[in-house]
Amino acid sequence: MNLLDGVASHEEGMMDVPSDKNLFEMNDVHKEFVRGKKVSHVLRGVNLSIKVGEIVALVGESGSGKSTVARTIMRLYTPDQGEMRFEGRDVTKIRGGALKSYRNKVQMVFQDPFSSLNPTHSVGTIMERSLPSGLKKLTKAKRDVLCGNALEKVGLSPPSNFLMQYPHELSGGQRQRVALARSLAASPKLVLADEPVSMLDVSLRLGVLNLMLALNEQYNIAYLYITHDLASARYVATKVVVMYAGEIIEEGSAEEIIEHAQHPYTQLLIQASPDPHRRGIGELDEAIFTGEPPDLSLDIQGCPFQFRCAHVMAKCRSDRPKRQEVSDGHFLNCHLYS
Repeated sequence: MNLLDGVASHEEGMMDVPSDKNLFEMNDVHKEFVRGKKVSHVLRGVNLSIKVGEIVALVGESGSGKSTVARTIMRLYTPDQGEMRFEGRDVTKIRGGALKSYRNKVQMVFQDPFSSLNPTHSVGTIMERSLPSGLKKLTKAKRDVLCGNALEKVGLSPPSNFLMQYPHELSGGQRQRVALARSLAASPKLVLADEPVSMLDVSLRLGVLNLMLALNEQYNIAYLYITHDLASARYVATKVVVMYAGEIIEEGSAEEIIEHAQHPYTQLLIQASPDPHRRGIGELDEAIFTGEPPDLSLDIQGCPFQFRCAHVMAKCRSDRPKRQEVSDGHFLNCHLYS
């Protein structure tokens, strides 16, 4: 079903893929940022896949590289090494019309609803600017109908009350719903949601997460949900991917990762999440809760988590752990299980 109620929005060059196949793939992607003589290795060989209609949570601390992954997928950054494929097509270095077509199908919702919406534009103008180029040629009345449909999908009804308003006239929750509606106006197949609820009041977060789930179920939209909160990741995602220092270190189904986390860093994230049934900090917690994330400009030998891990071995300081499958669909980069 099309988000724009039957209006054709498939761009030339993009194709449908079966639901059991990967909609998007990121293969061995590297990204460096150079500032003067300082080179930060922000992404180090990232491999990520998202199936049609799948919700994948990308979890990690601030500075782990999560937002860089999203911006690289959007092609706001171009990978220095590696390949990205969307619907089977290489999109690593596409330009011009091909890039514009790709961005119609891959949309992004940013963390801060206060700065991601242009304060000088009305909601109607913000929505219109996100429409595919073919639909921008329609009459103003038809464009308003399309934008109004998208606003209704996210619970902003009647849309006529919102099209003429400006971002500063809306609440934080309404702004984030407008940001989500803006992404939906292009009838995307993949939405990158970068910490979409972290700037909202606690009372509003569940509503936005439930809205994402409803849109996923109704329109089969795939999401990359970026967060540092494993509790919300478990709530919305079918798969959890854990990132640390620019690398994917653990991956599996949401239930498997939460209930049977193997990597010490994933255990750290779980223990940092609020749990009314857990009292105090255990022996493992005290040992793990030390140190800080490594400087990504350093050429780290061995495991990037070695400086904070209670189980560090000589091998961890010399050899980088390789990806291995510890159970069905549960992948891990850690020498403890080799």
